[in-house]
Amino acid sequence: MARATHRARLSHHGEVFELFSIYVVNMLLTIVTLGVYRFWAKTRIRRYLWSHTEFLEDRFEYTGTGKELLIGFLIVIGFLIVTLGAYTAVFTMIWPDWITTPKLGALYQVPIFIASVPLIGIARFRARRYRLSRTLWRGIRGAQSGSSTRFGILVTAYWLLTVLTLGFYWPYMRTRLIGYKLNNTWFGDRSMTFDGTGDALIGRFAICWLLTLPTLGLCWFWYRAGALRYYASRARYAALGFEVTIGGQTLMFLMGVNMALIWFTFGLAYPYVLRRNVIYLCDYLILVGDQDFATIAQGLKPRPTTGEGMAEAFDIGDF
Repeated sequence: MARATHRARLSHHGEVFELFSIYVVNMLLTIVTLGVYRFWAKTRIRRYLWSHTEFLEDRFEYTGTGKELLIGFLIVIGFLIVTLGAYTAVFTMIWPDWITTPKLGALYQVPIFIASVPLIGIARFRARRYRLSRTLWRGIRGAQSGSSTRFGILVTAYWLLTVLTLGFYWPYMRTRLIGYKLNNTWFGDRSMTFDGTGDALIGRFAICWLLTLPTLGLCWFWYRAGALRYYASRARYAALGFEVTIGGQTLMFLMGVNMALIWFTFGLAYPYVLRRNVIYLCDYLILVGDQDFATIAQGLKPRPTTGEGMAEAFDIGDF
């Protein structure tokens, strides 16, 4: 029980009708409460998915609360209101007629757009840190170290390089950002490691770039699947390695069907799509090695006290 088999997979035991019933109740309560219940709705979905996902005959646990998400959201909204209000007041003092002048209106939006790039990076990093800190398996919780501010600066710098290189810096940007997150990801008292480089993907990226028009963009599914396989192969946790076995055709089918289900059901198929994504993750992610999990102690990393407020404010909080 304590050791992983040489090749082990996760498994998911959730039922789509159970998840759908949770989703319907969540939707009704969110409408009745004018959107306030969405923080508890997200928490209920996460708890269901985590608690029905299993590894080595033990299930995961999600301990986050709707209250934590709400408080985090209110803090960030308050900060954004104050900051944007101060910026607007200063801008108005300099250019009083900016609202009725299109060029000045565009100038007003430029700093906001520039600032949103690192802020979105910060938001995603903090949201991931919160989710990991509320995820447990066998009583041991996850954690994420590192600086969200540094991650936001890296996102901004790498996006600038990507634009300046007509997109060709993309493999390096993705690999380095994934590396920063994974090298700061912990389970208990041990961290993951990642040593991937963009050089391994630039050739594949260049081929896809050339084939974009002839393939109507479909070649990027094969690029993304190959990138996922590479990222997994360069990640480790203690004595465990990772494999992702998904191919381009399978990834295209997964994403295409998911999109069609959401569109043609006006979002009602969202629970089925969530469950489908988790099942695909369980089917195509393999943990390889012989790790004695009994030797892993509880981590001492500090836990964030509030939820992913910035991600909620930018509406990028995922499920």
